[in-house]
This record gives sequence, C-alpha cells and structure tokens, in this order.
Amino acid sequence: MQVRRRLRDGLTATVQYTLSKAMDDAAAALTGSGVPSVPSGSGMTIAQDWLNLDAEWAPSSFDQRHAVTAQFEYTTGVGASGGAMLTGLAGTLVKGWTLTGQLTAGSGLPLTPIVLAPVSGTGVTGTIRADLVGAASAPAGYYANPAAYTAPPPGQWGSAGRNSITGPAQFGLNAGVTRTFQVGDRVSADWRIDAANVLNRVTFASVNTTVGSPQFGLPNLANTMRKIQMSLRFRF
Repeated sequence: MQVRRRLRDGLTATVQYTLSKAMDDAAAALTGSGVPSVPSGSGMTIAQDWLNLDAEWAPSSFDQRHAVTAQFEYTTGVGASGGAMLTGLAGTLVKGWTLTGQLTAGSGLPLTPIVLAPVSGTGVTGTIRADLVGAASAPAGYYANPAAYTAPPPGQWGSAGRNSITGPAQFGLNAGVTRTFQVGDRVSADWRIDAANVLNRVTFASVNTTVGSPQFGLPNLANTMRKIQMSLRFRF
C-alpha cells in the first residue's frame, strides 16, 4: 500500500507499507562444509535430513512480515505558501533550502539455531540445526531462549525449525539539508549536510544463534552510529 503526495508548494512525499510472507525449502544451515561427498566451499545447499525433506519448509531468510519505507523532500521558495513571492532579505534567507528524509522500518528477519560441533551418527561433521527441548519464548534482552536449545543426541537431527527464530526489528532514519547559492546565471554553489541514523538509535543487525555459546540469543552486531557529512559543490 502506497500513499504519495505529488510535488506541490515545494513538498513531495511517499509512504509505502508492505505486508508479506515468504516460504521456501532451501536449506540454510548446511552448505556443503563437513558433508561427505560434497566439496567443501562448493556453495551447494542440501537438506539436513534427506529422509525428512518436509523439515526444510520454513520462512525464507528474507521473510520480513512488515516493512515501512517513507521519504520526503521539501524545497523552499516554491509556490505561494512556500515563499516564492518573497523578495529582498526575507527572500534571500528563505529561498534555496531543500530538506530531505528517508525512513526504513520493519519486523525482524528469521534466524536458525545451529550447532557447530559434529554430532556422531549423522554423517555430518559440520553445522546442523539444534534440538528444541523447551519453551522457545525468549527472556528479556534475548531474541532466543538459551535454555530451549541443545545439541541433538548422537545419531539424531535437530528438531528446531529452520529460520524459527525472529531477529530484532529494523529501523533507520536519514536526513539531509541543502542550501543553494546562485551567483549570476551560470555559477552556483550547493552546501549540503547529510546525517545517517540521525536519531542515533541503536538497531541490532545480527544475533548469535550458535547453541552452546555464552552469547546465544544476544545481539552481536549493531548498526552504525550517527554519522554526519558536510560537502560543498560549485557548479559553473
């Protein structure tokens, strides 16, 4: 669903909301490493248990249920309400400014609880999914319950579903302001300030999903902190 304001009096804006659900059976936990007869580093994706292919049916790695994007741009000195009729000092101060903003927000992406240690009797010496042994609801501050997952017993595959953990929600807000200085008919200068993550809000980009790790279920990567950049460009 999209709502758009066409350019009027210097203001244009667009807001878009997407509700989606993506499912597939492409295994993400096994990529050939440690699997007999599969070359290491081949990039081949295989099912965890070839006798239970239904266990691979799960949300896609890019499955983001809710997503919102918004952007706006406002330029002063356009239209009567924007100050197009201003002259003199007031017109000089008001005209030539452009404000921009971009917002992206959405629900978390799915993650898979994995076990890096080899499990005897499975024929795999690399990564397999963990075993779900308790309530999957995460305690405060966690995105997965460490007490709910463990390594599978010898000779068994993990019962935890692929992409069964929902990661942290996403949020980003960038903004910019530009002032154009016109010198004659052919020469102009643009002074611009851009701010990434203008609210300096912490959003976690990754979560530790390795069972047995002391950080299991906790965020291990945050987004970039606020960054401001200023530039000056001459055109002639």
